[in-house]
Amino acid sequence: MHFAPFTGTLKNYASRMKKTSGTEDFTLSMGFPFNPKLGIDNPALCLGEDTGSDPEPEARISVLRKDSNGTFGFHLQLKHDSKGHIIHKVTPGGPAFIAGLRNGDQLLQINGEYIHEQEHLRVVQKVRSSGSRLSLAVLDEASYAKFCSSHRKIASLLPKSLPDSCPRPRLCLIRNEGKGFGFTASATGGVKGTFLLTVEEEGPADKAGVPNGSRLLEVNGESVVSITLSQLTKKLQKNSSRVVVLVLDASAWDVYESHGVTPSSALADIFFLPYQTRKLQLVRGPEGYGFLLRQEKCQNGQGQFLRELDPGLPAEVAGMHEGDRLLGVNGENVGESEHEEIVSLIQESGKQVTLVVISNEGDRFYREIGISPLLFYEDRDSMDDGLTKSGTDKSPASTHHELKYGNQEESANYKPAKEIQNSEE
Repeated sequence: MHFAPFTGTLKNYASRMKKTSGTEDFTLSMGFPFNPKLGIDNPALCLGEDTGSDPEPEARISVLRKDSNGTFGFHLQLKHDSKGHIIHKVTPGGPAFIAGLRNGDQLLQINGEYIHEQEHLRVVQKVRSSGSRLSLAVLDEASYAKFCSSHRKIASLLPKSLPDSCPRPRLCLIRNEGKGFGFTASATGGVKGTFLLTVEEEGPADKAGVPNGSRLLEVNGESVVSITLSQLTKKLQKNSSRVVVLVLDASAWDVYESHGVTPSSALADIFFLPYQTRKLQLVRGPEGYGFLLRQEKCQNGQGQFLRELDPGLPAEVAGMHEGDRLLGVNGENVGESEHEEIVSLIQESGKQVTLVVISNEGDRFYREIGISPLLFYEDRDSMDDGLTKSGTDKSPASTHHELKYGNQEESANYKPAKEIQNSEE
């Protein structure tokens, strides 16, 4: 092929082409300066220019199954100077790593529920209560930072999130007032697990918030979606005094199915719960906080309970009650922590500490149905039972199994492990 000098315009380029011995004789100008951004000499030949715009960030959906050690292979981190829940300590070769999770990923969704703006304590508990399978939606660190700078809503990245208007499941405590629970169940078309409830007006179920015609999902924390009507009847008869049911408005069932979300207790609307967690903010006064932290035996092992409240001191003023169970300290879940670890957390918080607690009766309620109350913890203004004001600082003294705040004879409160009391007494 012969290249002859070309001095015309592109318009008459075709007229200068010749066919010689079956080949085309044409020329290309070499007079255009090389543009390193375009990567070619002639910009006129750049048919598809790059607009320079970055692609829209996309959330990644990862489905994990627990390994042989019963873990998903990652931790969640909360940075107090920023929003969100960050994936970190991803175990190389573990379920999270294999599913594509990486350190720094921002967690946006758990099992189809948008959780980005929920309290960290609650989010951690949702992961823990997911069973052996977990579906997550995450966004990598760089994309998350860029998207946040655009001031758009993070939820817009999650097309499969449940609509805000979609009814949530309800956890309802029904008490037998002597004439039953006030509802009857029927299986739709005789199919297992498709139980619809007919609720007696002004009966126990109606008073507990169970909607007429709702679908029954769980009884006392156990799923009923795969049992027969006969088996359900026997299960209800075993609980003659009270029963906790998880129900869903029948009209919402198709919405959950279309979004691939299984309605569970973790999604329940907290409005209908008989017991809720409380957030207490305490500022230490001259005499300390005014409560005793005691490790005690309970139905599911051991827990941390708040005892011996001193009248008028910060703990009582903030709304602490005798026998409350301690669940969280400064945003950290302490349900499975050792006593000494919790003591250190409180001591290291300085003059102010934030506690999440639940009443003794509420603690028993959640233990009976096998659900953590932290699933339903939300940091709302109504939970702030008061912020006490303090004067001078006085560091509390540490003991082996008890820690007394607000008593000048703290060292006398030491009790050995064998004398730990039983909270069920």
